[in-house]
Amino acid sequence: MEQLFELRPRKDLLDPTFEGYKLSLDSLPVYKHEVPVAVEHLKPNEEQFSFQHVKTFGLHNHLIDDPWSDEVAFFISKDLQIFKINLHSLVSQSPEFKSVWQLPRHLESRDGWFNASLSFAGPELAVVTDGGGVLHIVDTGVRTPANSHLWQAKFSSEDLGNSEPFKITHSMLNTTESNQSETLSVLALKVESIDKVESQIALSVFGCSEKETPFINCLEWVQYEHVDGHWSFKQLKRLAIPHGLDYASVLSPGKALCLIAREPLGIIFDSKKNVAAPLENNERMQDETETKVAYTWTESPEEVTVWMTFDKHTSKHDLVVKIESQTLKVVYKQQTYLDGELAHPISVGSSTWTLLDGKLEFILSKVDKSLSWNHLIQSDLRGRKVLDAETAADYESVINMTMKETQAEGSGRPPVFSSEQLEECDDMPMDESCVFRFDGETNKFTHKAILSGQLLFFTQSAPGLAPAFCLRHDVDGLIWQPMGDELEQSWGCLHTAALQALGYIQASKEQRKFTVAPPNMTYAALCDAFSHVYIYRQSNCTSTGVEMVHRPTGRRVGNIARQQVLNIDSSEECLGALATNSFLLLLTSSSLFSIRVNSD
Repeated sequence: MEQLFELRPRKDLLDPTFEGYKLSLDSLPVYKHEVPVAVEHLKPNEEQFSFQHVKTFGLHNHLIDDPWSDEVAFFISKDLQIFKINLHSLVSQSPEFKSVWQLPRHLESRDGWFNASLSFAGPELAVVTDGGGVLHIVDTGVRTPANSHLWQAKFSSEDLGNSEPFKITHSMLNTTESNQSETLSVLALKVESIDKVESQIALSVFGCSEKETPFINCLEWVQYEHVDGHWSFKQLKRLAIPHGLDYASVLSPGKALCLIAREPLGIIFDSKKNVAAPLENNERMQDETETKVAYTWTESPEEVTVWMTFDKHTSKHDLVVKIESQTLKVVYKQQTYLDGELAHPISVGSSTWTLLDGKLEFILSKVDKSLSWNHLIQSDLRGRKVLDAETAADYESVINMTMKETQAEGSGRPPVFSSEQLEECDDMPMDESCVFRFDGETNKFTHKAILSGQLLFFTQSAPGLAPAFCLRHDVDGLIWQPMGDELEQSWGCLHTAALQALGYIQASKEQRKFTVAPPNMTYAALCDAFSHVYIYRQSNCTSTGVEMVHRPTGRRVGNIARQQVLNIDSSEECLGALATNSFLLLLTSSSLFSIRVNSD
């Protein structure tokens, strides 16, 4: 059970006397530059029609900032070149766009791929994907404007992709305590059909069905190890998030995650240990004279037929079935019901399974048709060999009774109330998002906080920290920083800054595509999909450009909160936005706009 915690705002960061923003007609310097190669902008194909697909494509920010350097930014062109932008050069007539690496193209057609994504895991390390299933670990060198070092790929992997598109959401590089090796953690987001998700437990545990959730978000947490100059795959965990993922980051030192999502969600796959409840050895070794029969089976010279019985409303999404040449495994929801080595090898290609009214039937094709089987699963005495299907039906009632007893034993004690006694007002709303901490060692959610406000945006933090996120609180936008695990206190999120009235403002901007704020939080910018940009300077921003006077009293006001509206000279869609302490950058398919917001 998760430990509940509360997101507590710091009162000294709130301003209850805030009176609003004053509209400023002052012009801001805007520099427009043509990019060397058009920016990549892929769109969903006809099969990518879910809301999760639209969100993944539509809200992709093509401008990438670097937590280790505030002097550069990056974007990926349509021919898969990564360009480095020297931010200081954008105020001149000769901006510096340098191609630092060319992503390999393993296929000509990119139909159905996500947009390529880039994440900086360390001061000299990045992870890149082409959006189509290949992940690259790249040595970038020190990423400063003066460094002309070209990037070099150190490792390429398809462990994440399997030819399925994914997007990198975050990455982090950590050094082991002995300094003998490094571990790279990468978070990759997929939108997959529930029929194609590789899972060790049934997806119905999280309410997945073809009707309600034909596509779900899968977050894959993959780790790579760097030892003696070589990178290698270490571990992969997969989490199912049926109702969409809003935020995901790796917490320092790389042993836990921070997520913002709606329940239900949970881990469905671990490459090192099975997440399904195992079948206990004492259950396998029951005496044949006992009445607990888990399955029946029969054989002919060509094949072996196996029957298992579940609740009549069982669907294929309640089961995980794995047929291999020498093993057979059945998981019902989260519990393993059958797992072990077959008596003899089978032909996987010609073996099948069907489910009808809760009756699961396997037809396993023998490799050696001259052999008779004395048992189905080695060291598993819960099976009963029968002559034919009619005889197997006689055991059906016995198996049904066994299943009911097993479920009753697993529940521990009877429920104190029936779900039929609940009324509509007792139902838990399903649209609440929560902040979670997921522990990678236990595969459990350890902390949880229910969000009282909407997630507005997230932004980069200092190197080595997870990105911060902004939540609406009353009318304001509050910045929260997830804590690392090095601190010797209960985990939580720290309130670090406040953007006055941002929650109220953003709710009124129907055409908004991006919201960004600089590291010093002196302003926030809301960028429409086309043309308009709204800048909201905070009262702590010293670069006001004008001294204000309070007319009734004649009192001079040094700094006030101001609003500025810009009309961008472009008919193209805004594909990226990035805020630095001095500049606001906007990226379209062919142009980069640099707006000098602060002169100090």
